Amino acid sequence: MLSILRAAHIVAAALWVGAGALLTLIIMPSIRSAGAAGGAVIAESMRRGMGIFMPSVAGTTILTGLLLYWIWFGARGAGASFGAGGIMLLVGALAGVAAAIMGGAILGRTSAELAELARAPAGEATQARIDALHERGAAVSKIVLALLISSLLLMIFSRSF
Repeated sequence: MLSILRAAHIVAAALWVGAGALLTLIIMPSIRSAGAAGGAVIAESMRRGMGIFMPSVAGTTILTGLLLYWIWFGARGAGASFGAGGIMLLVGALAGVAAAIMGGAILGRTSAELAELARAPAGEATQARIDALHERGAAVSKIVLALLISSLLLMIFSRSF
């Protein structure tokens, strides 16, 4: 059972980090460069489940991680939290949770608003709002990606201690 739980955690984390990197580094800059046509891409990606996929893999990663964390400390005792491996796990877990919160609270809402604006009548005010949302989304997605990569690396290296 532990192996299945660990596999689920690793697969969900890989999907989360991979999708986050793809969105941050390639897809969102491409959508922004596409101008008005980019809004249709965002709307279609939301229609196809992007707004469900990202929270699902984030939630699965966090839930399985919490279960693994509980099992890890249950097997090693509370004193394990003071070792280097325990501290790395804790900081990695906090980075992952922070990424999920920022992703859901900021990026999820930003994407939903951009998808909604794609259906709005074109105008100067609409375009200004779209530009502001793209800037906010780009900045926050870089932070979220950095948190995800940090979490991933901390989890990997914690196994060495």
